[in-house]
Amino acid sequence: MVEKHSPQPPSMLLLFAMIYAGQMASTIYLAGLPEIARDLDATMSAAQSLVAAYLGAFAFSQLVMGPLSDRFGRRPVVLAGLVLFTLSSVLCVLVPTIGTLLAARFAQAAGACATIVVGRAMIRDTAEGVAAAHAMSWFAIAMAVGPATAPFIGGLLTGWFGWQSTFIATALVGTAVLVFVVFDLEETLPPESRRPPRASELLIGYMRLIANPVFIGYSMVVAFASSSIQTYITAIPIVFLVLMGVSPQALGAYIMIMPMVFVVATYISRRLTAFLPIDRIILIGVAFSATGGLLQVLFGLWGVTTPYPVVVATAISNFGTGMVFANCYAQALSTVPPSSAGQASALGGFMHMGWGGILSFAVANMTHTSSLQFGLVQMVTTWLAAAMALFLIFSVKRRA
Repeated sequence: MVEKHSPQPPSMLLLFAMIYAGQMASTIYLAGLPEIARDLDATMSAAQSLVAAYLGAFAFSQLVMGPLSDRFGRRPVVLAGLVLFTLSSVLCVLVPTIGTLLAARFAQAAGACATIVVGRAMIRDTAEGVAAAHAMSWFAIAMAVGPATAPFIGGLLTGWFGWQSTFIATALVGTAVLVFVVFDLEETLPPESRRPPRASELLIGYMRLIANPVFIGYSMVVAFASSSIQTYITAIPIVFLVLMGVSPQALGAYIMIMPMVFVVATYISRRLTAFLPIDRIILIGVAFSATGGLLQVLFGLWGVTTPYPVVVATAISNFGTGMVFANCYAQALSTVPPSSAGQASALGGFMHMGWGGILSFAVANMTHTSSLQFGLVQMVTTWLAAAMALFLIFSVKRRA
């Protein structure tokens, strides 16, 4: 009798390194946006679109990377993604126009998404239930550390060496992580569990996932709640730097606060799984998220002229996101078999990053006269998260 292959989970340190590179790239350059606009002869709105371009590319690329990992295994897709990420980071330094920078950012995001979408699938390969929620919480914490440290590092690099240095730093980190993965990452999807990525089968697979109301519901809660921070990241280079006169170094600190709040919330959420049902924790999280969105609008109507109220309101929303993020992803992926985990992770990530990209694009093209404009967007998306969670838990799951 042949013994079945029992895949071992990747180390948390390795997962952290994989995720850190892509998340670092998402925000490290933000303090240099005014310089990018000036040096590449572009408008500030066009420079802000770098955020939306990254999120949009991240979203669509997951639809390819996830199924590829179901067919060829997790390890080859991660390696290919890191190579693409590192090379495109170098290209970001050499671009002559904002259009070519956007294209390089698109490629950079396509490579970075492989580490995250495949990382979630690897957790599904090796854990279930509460164990999966625990593993996903560490995954979520790792996702927050990059954005937490990157703006501060980027602010210093921009001040000392210019905005190009932020992309050089990203390329160096990508190279280091690539070496780490080559020597340490083991495959978690055995050959007998892999599926060929035929177009017809991919379409059928995605249609099945779309027809799964529980999977879609949890994925939408993540998308709506997490997009609060994307609107904040997109808006504050103008709201804080231009309207409120904040320095680039201080901007990095104001961005860094949010992932730190997210980490604390994720840790608390992980501890609460020993005492409360996962769905109860999700409801607590969306309550925080919606409260922060409402406060943001109230502060905007009040006409605040300092960053502190804006930061507090976003921190409350982001605390809520930390409560729901890992739990919703674990609940969503628990509805599919491991052989479809890559595709399911891809679709969930597409919804998450896609909605964030849409809102970031909208915020980047707004005329900002105060914090009210992006505050309204924050309130809408956080209230949608709360409404979806309530509908899912008290209606959809009771009928399922």
